[in-house]
This record gives sequence, C-alpha cells and structure tokens, in this order.
Amino acid sequence: MMRPPSIRTVLRAAGIFLVGVLLGFLAVPVAAGQGASATVVRVTDFGADPTGRSDSAAAVAAALRHAKSVDGPVRVLFPHGKYHLYPELAESRELYISNTAGADERYRNKRIGLLIEDMKDVVIDGDGSHLQFHGLMSAFAVIRSQHVTATNFSFDYTTPKVIDATVAETGTANGRAYRILDVPPGTLYRVADNHVTWLGETSPATGQPYWSGVDRMQYSQTHDPKAQRTWRGGNPLFGNVAAVTDLGDNRIRIDYQSSTAPSDRGLVYQMRQTDRDTAGGLIWESSDVTLRGIAARYLHGFGIVGQLSENITIDGNEFRTDPATGRTTAGFADFIQMSGIKGAVTITNNTFDGPHDDPINIHGTYVEVTRRLAPDKLVLSYMHSETAGFPQFHPGDQVEFVEKRTMAAVPGGIATVRSVDGPSGQDHDKPLTTMTVTFDRAIPDVVTAGGFVAENTTYTPAARIAGNTFRNVPTRGILVTTRRPVVIEDNIFDGMSMASVFISSDAYQWYESGPVRDVRIRRNTFLRPAGPVIFVEPTNQVLDPKNPVHQGIRVEHNEFRIGNVELVNAKSVSGLTFRGNHVKRLDRDQLVAVQANNPCPAVGATTRVRAVVADGPHTSSLFRFRGSSDVLIQDNRYDNGLNLRANLEATQADQVTVDGDDIRFEQDNIRPVIEAPKFRSSKPRVLKVAPDGTATAVAAGTAEVTAMINTENGRLVSRALTMTVGGDPASPECAVTPTLSDSWTVLRDTPSRRAVLPDGALSLTPTGSSFLWANQNSARNIVLTDVGGGEGTATVKMVGKTQRGYMEAGLLLYRGDNDYIALQRKHNNGTPTVTVVTESAGQPEESRRIAAPDQSALWLRLARTGDTVIASVSTNGVDFTPIGSPISAAWLGQARFGVMAEAENPAPDQPFEFRDATISGKQVPFMD
Repeated sequence: MMRPPSIRTVLRAAGIFLVGVLLGFLAVPVAAGQGASATVVRVTDFGADPTGRSDSAAAVAAALRHAKSVDGPVRVLFPHGKYHLYPELAESRELYISNTAGADERYRNKRIGLLIEDMKDVVIDGDGSHLQFHGLMSAFAVIRSQHVTATNFSFDYTTPKVIDATVAETGTANGRAYRILDVPPGTLYRVADNHVTWLGETSPATGQPYWSGVDRMQYSQTHDPKAQRTWRGGNPLFGNVAAVTDLGDNRIRIDYQSSTAPSDRGLVYQMRQTDRDTAGGLIWESSDVTLRGIAARYLHGFGIVGQLSENITIDGNEFRTDPATGRTTAGFADFIQMSGIKGAVTITNNTFDGPHDDPINIHGTYVEVTRRLAPDKLVLSYMHSETAGFPQFHPGDQVEFVEKRTMAAVPGGIATVRSVDGPSGQDHDKPLTTMTVTFDRAIPDVVTAGGFVAENTTYTPAARIAGNTFRNVPTRGILVTTRRPVVIEDNIFDGMSMASVFISSDAYQWYESGPVRDVRIRRNTFLRPAGPVIFVEPTNQVLDPKNPVHQGIRVEHNEFRIGNVELVNAKSVSGLTFRGNHVKRLDRDQLVAVQANNPCPAVGATTRVRAVVADGPHTSSLFRFRGSSDVLIQDNRYDNGLNLRANLEATQADQVTVDGDDIRFEQDNIRPVIEAPKFRSSKPRVLKVAPDGTATAVAAGTAEVTAMINTENGRLVSRALTMTVGGDPASPECAVTPTLSDSWTVLRDTPSRRAVLPDGALSLTPTGSSFLWANQNSARNIVLTDVGGGEGTATVKMVGKTQRGYMEAGLLLYRGDNDYIALQRKHNNGTPTVTVVTESAGQPEESRRIAAPDQSALWLRLARTGDTVIASVSTNGVDFTPIGSPISAAWLGQARFGVMAEAENPAPDQPFEFRDATISGKQVPFMD
C-alpha cells in the first residue's frame, strides 16, 4: 500500500537534495538533442519513489527547483515507474486561469504536481512512467518559461470528481420499477436516507474527503457505450425515489415510486459538480511549449489552458480514460483551451475521447468598456464569471475596439497599450475583474460604456489542427475564433452531439473573441454528425451582409456521412466556399433492400423482384445562410435521398453562386432514393434477373439478388435477397406473404413489427423505439406514400387502442422528423386522447385534442389546401369532427402522407390495423 505524505517525507527529500548537491551527482551532462549538451536531473535522486509506495510530490518539486538553477538545457527525468503525487506537499501558487473559477476566492491557490516556472530549455521526460495524482490539483503548470517540452508519460487521478454510473439492470419488483447501478472500482460513496453521497479520496492531512456531492449533483450527461455517443440531457436516476440500497461490490439499487420499468439499461450517467476550481494543466506567459506522447487519462477541473503565451504544440497525445479503470469520463470540461495566444497553435495527431465540454477551443477574450477616464484612458472589465484575475494586456500590445450590437470594428478604433493598472494574475492586491488601460492615442468618442468591447489582437494565433480523432463528445468538436490563418485538416469527427466545427465571436455570453479571416476546413471525415455540421454563429444583433463579422471560410474536399441534418449554417460571413465535398448518407449501405413476389420459384417459372427503400429520404435542408454574401457552392457530390435545398435569410440569392450542384433556394429538392435500379444475380445459371426486375428460375439452387443504383458518390448496392429455385413452398423461407405496395415506403424499417394482412390491411405493432418528438426522432416503421404529393385529403381507418405509457398511433403529414403534423391516438400515461401534434423545426405543440372515444375503430383525416391543414376524426367513416382550429402550415413544404404506431419501450403490445387509405378519394392500397 502506498504511504501518504508526511513531514518525514519532506525532510527526507530535502536531505537527499542537500547530499546530492554536496556530492555533485545531481547535474549529469548528456547529449540530449536540445541543441546543446543537456543536464539530466533525475527525480529519484531527490527521493521520488518509482515503485509507487510513497508520495513523490515533495521530491518532484525539489527536483524541478534544482533544475531551475542549472545553467543551460536541462532534462528532468522520471526513471520508468509509477509515481504518486498528493496535493499537500506539492507546489502551491495563487493563480487566475481563463474559463475556470474567475475571481472566486475559494480557488485562488492552486496545487501543482509539476511546476515549470521561470525556466528555459527544459524537457520533462517521463521515460514511459505513469504519474498518479490525488486530490484536487493541476497536473502541471508552465509559467514564464521558454522552450519547454513534456513527453513520454501517462497520468491519471485517483477518485476523480466525476461519477460514471452505469445502469447495469432495470426491471420491476413488487409493483415498483428499479435500477441497479454499477460504479467504477475505487468510487467512494455512502448511502443514507434514500440518497447517495459521493466522496472524494480521504486527505491524509485532514482525514476528510477532498470533495463530496449528492445524487445527480449539478451536471449530468449520458454516454452510450454501445452506440459510442455522448450527449447532454436529463438524469432520471434520482427522481421519484422510493428506496436506495447499497448492494456492495460497487453496486447500488434504486427503487422508484412508479411501476414502469426504465428503458436505459446499458447507459452511463456521468455526473459532477460545476465549479472549475483549477485547470488540468496551465501554460501562462510562456513560449515554445510542446506536449508530445502523453496519455492524459483524466483532466481535473478544466482542460489544458494556454493563456497569454506564444507558440504551443500539442502532438501525438491521448486524451481518454484507461479502459481498465471502468471509467468513461476523461475530462471535467474541455480538453484544450487556448485563450489569448500569439504565434502558432499546432494541435496534431491526438485522440480526444470522453470530455464534458469542447475538445478544442481557441479564442481571445473580449473585455467590456465600463468607464472612460480620459480620451486615452479606459476602464475595461471581464464580464464572464469564470474569467478574471490575470492581465489581459501588456504595454505595446495592439487593441481593437468592437461594437457589441454589430460586432463591427470601430473605425479608427485600433490603438497600442502604453500602460496597464490591473490584476497581476498571481495575487489579489488589485481588483480582479477590472483594469485601467492607457493607450497611445485618443479612443474614438463613440466608444462608450456598455456597448463596446476590446480585444488584444497581438495575442491572436495562427492555428493548425490536423490528424486528430474526436469521439464521445457531448458538445462541439472544435471552436475557433482568431483572425490569423486557421487550417483544420485530415481529422475524424465521429458522433459529435453538436456542431463539429463552431465559429462564433461572442460579446454577450462567454466573451470569447474574435473574427475569422482565413479558415480552411479540408480533407476531414465527419461521421454521424449532429447538425449543423459547420456552424458559424457570431453574436451580432444586426444582420448586414455588407458588414459581415467573418470572412474567408473554405470547406473543401471533405467527406460527410450524415443523417437527416443540416450541413452548413452560416451567419454574417462573406466569402464562404463549399467545394469538392462528398456528402453521403450514413445509412447508404442499408438504405435499399430487394423484395420478391415469390422467393422460391419453380424451375422455369418467373417472378418479380424490386428494389425497396429501407429508410426514406432526408428532408433537412443542407444549407442555411443568414446575412451572408459571396457564397460559392461548387462541384460537390451528393447521395440520393438528400434535400438539396439552401435557405436564405437576409441573404440575396445573387450572393450565392451554385456551380455544378442542383441546389434550390427556399424550395425542397429531395432526391429520390431509388432511381433506375439494376439487378444482379450471384448465380445466373440458377436465376436470371432482367433489367426490369423479371426473375427467371433456370435450375434448382440458391442465388442472391442485389439491386444497384448509381449515385454521384458511386454505386449504391442493396442488401442481398436469397432466393431458392425449386424450394419447398411449405417451408418458412419460401412462404409467400403479402407485401407492401410500391406506393408505400417505410422509414426506419423493422419488418418483424409490421405486416400486410391477407385482406390488405397494414398491421403495425409498436417497436418500442420511442417517438417523433423534439430531438428524440427514433420512431420506426413510419409508412409513407408519395401519392398526392402531400396535398389534398388523406383518410384512413385505424383499428386499435393505445395500451400503456405514452403509446401513440395515427395519420401523418410528414416532411421530416422535425417537421410534421400528426393526428393520433395518444395514451398520455393513462389519459387517452386523440391529439393533433404539429412540429416545426423541432419544436412540437399539441394543444388540439379531445378525449379518446371508447370504440376501437376510428377514421382519421388530414385535409391540406395550400398552406392550411384541418385535422378531423370520425367514429363511423361518414361524419367527421374537426379537432381544434385549422393549422397554418406554410412551413411544411414538400411532405408525404403516412401512418405510424409507436411506444417508448418494447413490450408485447397488440398491433394497430390501418385500412382503406384514400387520398383525395383515390384508394391507395397497402397490399401489392
């Protein structure tokens, strides 16, 4: 067992240090590749313990202090091993760090494991070692130092201040629902009075835990290990609780007052408090700093912050948990935050996996003008509560003033700093949120308190972000706002839950500056992204295309593999190019299937095969431009089943040039999924298939039939259908069952829960995949038709009643998952209704409703005339009663009629039957 720190440890480290100096063995010159002969300082010579049995914090601090005294380049070596570092004997500094605790006096003093301070030409070489940090401390800080490299080690924290609770079991017992939670080994907690108190590791100095929190704490996000996705959302673990029981072995049982079994088995709820007491690592007032070959298994408090520094390189590192720990959270918040850097920021070849906020954020800081003392002297203030206490300007820095309302630079509003009277960043002798700045010239009179902000434009970097992988991110992948050139290339973004690339410039909330002038986003792969994938959203309140906030954004030669999402949403940009990209549907390999009227024809017989859509076309517009100009969309390739539409807001059509792409403005242009399919038989000697889908049985045997469809992104090949020539008609695989008519397609098809009955009715059993509602959009077996083009009057007879929970079934007018009108039976947790749901742009509303009739059969009708839709219901198929007022639905656009039935979780439910579907009086049969 590792020994905690004690005063004896400190005396021992000091003694070794003194003996080392006297004997002269602490300075060992070697050729170190640092441009000169480097002196090696081994931390073990100061008492650091590579066996991990005792605390090494004091010894490491002594070694680094000695290295600081060595003339010339120095290499601080951790001989291979495992080193424990507790905060009690680590270095301490009063520090103020961007985006963390602001001016909160509770967090002024930071404990730091590795402190590189006022040093030059230093390498921290881990020799493959592992550093295990304890308590609430920063792993490292580089302060007022030059030419620093940290390399070749891993680090982690014992009992991190985040709880990863996995739902291992769910069910009901004695009429009550329950969950059993698994928490990682080493997680400390106690159960009392139906609450769970989470505990940090016990401090050996105080005998108290370093931290504690109760139940869900202040913030939660959800991780799905199977789907490899993480998102922000609610936490149901500690609501409506009846009992909490500690089962031992890191398992906790929670029983609930309700009787419905939870449906979240396998999900991980990641819970924490919100105070960012420190940064995981800090680079401040330093230059030419490199982090390379480091495995950061957890970053406490915040990420690695670069602050008022120059030339930072982060290359070849892993930011993700060690799977052996059972944890899934690798960062309390962001991973990399570059706040006010000059020179270059280079972030290459890293893995970013499992943060609680953005993996990369590069920005400056807007400080607000709060007082004019003289024409050349202003009081400027930090405005966000998490940023304060450090100097924002140096004499000689250049400053630009910006109007908040327009985010436009003030004419003549560029000045040079002469002097600053404000916080130092390392004490609290002066106010922490304000600074008085004197400039080399008078600031224009228009710059007044409350309406203007200032940015230090000297500290704005060029940035290259390349070769990185982003996954399990609940937020954005990259945020960047800098006026110098930015290159984002050759990265993989997998499953971002918000925009993959976000460009803002914010003078209202986070006060993260400033405009971009040259951004190249190229050769990246965007997998399973949320929309918009590329999002440009400055905070200007005035949209004026003649005065854009941002300029020069090029999105070129990327691959997008998308669901039903927006590609680009750009506000206030001039000179945006989207060129040479490949836009593919994420489900393209499962998008098309083959069906046969007779899967087992006799030798010599013919039958028909056809290509059918397993999922419908996407309806989200690919582009949206707001207050923008000089836009070019050119030579991109798009899969079938996408909506090649661009929406324009405060953007003139003549400012958007389309060259080689079939993009339409303010009008749906949904490409059909299936166009001119061609069929192929794997064994033509057994089964021949003609181009029109006629299959001829030639000889006994089996053959696989596939459909092929040419798209701009290459051939789309269907799932194969196995056909058996001469097969036994009585066998299950040869059973001829009624098939769905070509007039209908199925969105998110689950064949096992739908059937066409012999009398021609469509039977739909809820799959339990949840609903169409806001951002859920996981409902399956939505059966749609192109007949009528979404115009006219659709009527269908539905037989069946809702049975449980929030089950729903009915008639749809569907444009997309976020734009539809539904007339449905809804169970409403035991209060059944017939309800009209309207959802526009993901915002649902359901005020139109009546109590559900008791009889099983209802006739449902949606009548659309122009932009008006009327929903009505009948109990006899003749007399229809409108539900609520007519719906103004200009937003609905190109839509389709359809039917669906769903529930929130799987159960052995009774099916709903849909019969006698008509559109404007014309029968639209379900059976082929």
